[in-house]
Amino acid sequence: MPAGPHPSGTRPDGRVERRPGPPSTTLILIGLGAVSSFLYASFAMSTKGIPLALPVFTMRKGIIPSFLLHFSLLFALYLAAAWCAFRERANGFPFTLTLFACSIVFRAILLWTEPVLSDDLYRYVWDGRVQAAGLSPYLHAPEAPELSHLRDDTIYPRINRPWARTIYPPGAQWLFRGIHAVRPNSVLFLKGTIVAFDLLTIILLLKLLRILRLPDSRAILYAWNPLVVFELAGSGHLDGLMLPFILLCLLSWEGRRDTWAGLSLGVAAAIKLYPALLIPPLVRRHRPLLLLAAAPMVGLVYLPYISTAGREVLGFLPQYLSDPGERFNSGPGGLLAYGLGMLTTHPMSVASLVLAMALLTVSLRSTSLSDKGLAATVPEVLLIFGTFVTFAQTVHPWYILWVLPLLAIRPSACWLYLSGAIAISYVKYTDAHLRMPLWAGVLEYLPFYLLAVGATWADKLREIGSGLIGQLARGGTS
Repeated sequence: MPAGPHPSGTRPDGRVERRPGPPSTTLILIGLGAVSSFLYASFAMSTKGIPLALPVFTMRKGIIPSFLLHFSLLFALYLAAAWCAFRERANGFPFTLTLFACSIVFRAILLWTEPVLSDDLYRYVWDGRVQAAGLSPYLHAPEAPELSHLRDDTIYPRINRPWARTIYPPGAQWLFRGIHAVRPNSVLFLKGTIVAFDLLTIILLLKLLRILRLPDSRAILYAWNPLVVFELAGSGHLDGLMLPFILLCLLSWEGRRDTWAGLSLGVAAAIKLYPALLIPPLVRRHRPLLLLAAAPMVGLVYLPYISTAGREVLGFLPQYLSDPGERFNSGPGGLLAYGLGMLTTHPMSVASLVLAMALLTVSLRSTSLSDKGLAATVPEVLLIFGTFVTFAQTVHPWYILWVLPLLAIRPSACWLYLSGAIAISYVKYTDAHLRMPLWAGVLEYLPFYLLAVGATWADKLREIGSGLIGQLARGGTS
């Protein structure tokens, strides 16, 4: 009996056929990439007071209005490029080359700019310098007398919270120390390293998509997202160094290499804490061996710092979580803390406890495990992180970078919206009292939750519809 027809774009062995998309798709992508490159160059020049494409009046009110204007236009172009790529399910070497080449250009343009949206990068350089001097950033704040001989006129004056010890985990400290050993006190080299890791993330994402039999076009959701470009190539945030390890974890997990998946996840969680949110859904799907590798890896990374700093290895983190002044861009969690402030003198601590309980509840909830693949696991991860976003008191724009590769596996309209809308949070820095306008929070979070609820109801209606069709089909054959 001859074999039945195969799904479009799928070979008889089940693999995705790497057919090139229409030439017009690649040409459109090149055009959108060229316009985007011009806008990135315009913003890069605007940091020096000379915008190329947009009115100079935005600079009269500071860099934030210029950023928001450029970001909005770039995000619109990004959505257009994603729609075009998804519509054609584009694959093939010309398309993938265009996607990756433009990704390099976008990042290269901002790589040479000074960080203007965040000064975290200077603390990274400082922590590497402190360690190179044989001292611990967990024991001494930058303004401590023990570090007076390390201060200079370039890095030290730009460090935020010079009175506070470092907040970054030991995994990050290892990287700061290693980067400093290669090129001491270089902001550009550190940013370049982060961009190199970012490009590695794109390569690993393309590999993961092919293993999952998904088209290359989906990688555009991460590679071209302007939030990624601005926060990593522009501001040089630590998350860029962590992201490849998350992709390595997912690649290993999908390939049933649990030990390597655990080791990669352990490294990622030791660099930034929130990748630990991956543990519940990954382990729950009958893969407990992952923990047996992840836990020792975290221990190995932490041990040298614990031996010198003891419990001070948490650094500034406890104060950061309990200080109301550190609240930033909180959604419903901010309203919760405001209400708790009327009942307790420690609203932030109680709000953090509520966050922990909410995460535990969502992580341990009962779910169907009939599908143990990565595509079925991603919605669970997004639900857990959505719980974090809902109850957290601080949600910086770069916090959500790590979910963008997951959208390439399982696209989500609400998270795609938030990846663009979260840039609005920067308007806080235009207020003399650093207050977040109410309209900004509403515009950022309300559509996010409406889209999430709408997607949930749409899924339920599809399940009901498919169930009815199945019953009718069975009734017709009885």
